[in-house]
Amino acid sequence: MISEEEEFRRNLREWIKNNAPPSLAGKRILFDTVEFDNYEELRAWQRKLYEAGYLGITWPKEYGGQGLDPIYETIAYEEFIRADLPYGRSLGSIGLMVVAPAILNHGNEEQKRKYLPRILRAEDIWCQGFSEPSSGSDLASIKTRAEEKGEYFIINGQKIWSSYAHLANYMILLARTGEDRYRGLTMFIVDMKQEGIKVSPIQQITGKSEFNSIYLQNVIVPINNILGSIGDGWKVAMTVLNHERFTVGITLLFSAKISLEYLKERAKIKGISLDIEELEDKIEGLYSFYERLLNKLRKGDIIESESAILKLVASELLQSVYELAVIKFDLNEIMNEKWYIGMLSSRGRTIAAGTSEILRNLIGERILKLPK
Repeated sequence: MISEEEEFRRNLREWIKNNAPPSLAGKRILFDTVEFDNYEELRAWQRKLYEAGYLGITWPKEYGGQGLDPIYETIAYEEFIRADLPYGRSLGSIGLMVVAPAILNHGNEEQKRKYLPRILRAEDIWCQGFSEPSSGSDLASIKTRAEEKGEYFIINGQKIWSSYAHLANYMILLARTGEDRYRGLTMFIVDMKQEGIKVSPIQQITGKSEFNSIYLQNVIVPINNILGSIGDGWKVAMTVLNHERFTVGITLLFSAKISLEYLKERAKIKGISLDIEELEDKIEGLYSFYERLLNKLRKGDIIESESAILKLVASELLQSVYELAVIKFDLNEIMNEKWYIGMLSSRGRTIAAGTSEILRNLIGERILKLPK
């Protein structure tokens, strides 16, 4: 008799086999990074995933979710990565991975019912307004200011490195409402289509433009668009970052594991010797650590600083896998579009969701309790 988890995995594999669009199959890494000329197709794909019950797997049913154990969501991540299909880190990723955890944990009932179902169905595309030109790793130093004017705030400032802002109709925005480093921060929900907002794409190493600069000039935001309370912005931001690092970490871990399996198969066919025992041991060790974190989630515990370990190590392991491919294989064989973009984009994985240097500091201070 198979377990419920294994039955879920089998059913998902069968569903993928019968429903994967040929135009998207084998292109997951491309849709993780590209400028979305075909974004309506990705919207349709996300809606199809939702209707089949493969999105919002852990979300409460009253907000459109499935109300299932976190193990099922991680199975879905692994299987879609294995099938090389867009899932999670795609057009709707900011809404699913960043905004939804913030709304679920800090939003009021009206915000949950208004935004969460539309995120699942890809009716709304979101972006994230956290980093600024002089405030990246030191997020609490942001300068974007929100001035209270009775029933609304007026926001002025600049955000940078915002994924999909050129497509988004909403943004989750961290702004300064007071002088205190942490208590002076507030999180807002901002309509991206209103006057006073300008979006400028940033070209990346891949030649594509996933990231953007956002300029805000006298942008009006109603007071009921505050997420949490005035002064709770840092608390909301930490919820977002911890969840993002865990989710990004597991996707990078699964990507490293599955990509290494592919290289082993190619090496066997080509008669190439790979010295990968140490790399395999590191991946398996991190996989065990991920399972430990998953067990904490299943018991209802909160994952905080441990997510930094997962994201840090997984991002560096994925880089090691791509470096192995470049060293050991003929470039004409692996320099197809998928591997080429994957290799280039992997360089940024040790920067996004917290640089490796910042994450090492965080681990040292909060987990190892080392002196600053």
